[in-house]
Amino acid sequence: MKKFIITLTLSALVVASASAELCFGISGVQYYIEDENGNWPSLGRAWSDFQEGNGVYYGGFAEILGRHWGLGLAFNYNPLQDGINPVTGNPDPYGDFWSYDVNLYVSYHFFGGAAFLDPFVEAGLGMVAFDYQDKDKLNKDVEVARYVDDDDPLFASAYTTVGLGLGMNLKPIGFFFKLNWCKASDNFIKGTYDSDSVNGTPGDEYYIDPWFVMPLRWTFGAKLLLF
Repeated sequence: MKKFIITLTLSALVVASASAELCFGISGVQYYIEDENGNWPSLGRAWSDFQEGNGVYYGGFAEILGRHWGLGLAFNYNPLQDGINPVTGNPDPYGDFWSYDVNLYVSYHFFGGAAFLDPFVEAGLGMVAFDYQDKDKLNKDVEVARYVDDDDPLFASAYTTVGLGLGMNLKPIGFFFKLNWCKASDNFIKGTYDSDSVNGTPGDEYYIDPWFVMPLRWTFGAKLLLF
């Protein structure tokens, strides 16, 4: 499942790059739900949390830019390195965990992707997941490895997203922030049982347990324009 997504995404980026320009960037992503009063976090609240490192998923992205349209791929993650399984609340001897978000999106830059002021909108799809960070370590224990699939996360959910943002470009460097609304898919993500699995028939597909999709996402980032 993951190999198919990666192959499809890379193919799309390669095809698009034939007639466009490329930029790379780094980003910090934060996820929110409504507070007890039904309020959503403001830009100021999100920026303060970002500066303090509260709940930030760090990562990067690559985006192919045409005159106005763009196609991007982003990956952000948050390591959980206390050795505690957050699902059971118990210590886990097989390493740390991480939660990650990978998404593919199409953007429209109203003044062009390299304009000094760069207001834009975007729409895309993605996957949030939770898994062991180092499955190689876990796989050294033959008895335990049979219960955990190598290529599929422990939990995962697909989602769709729409968003808007504003950037400022001082070529070759640019900065931006954006706000996205995310909606979990009604469809479950499928995994495949490993050849040594005891959870099901090796090679058969199964539905991966869902991971929670936060409805609101703030992103702050910087990029390098390679044109």
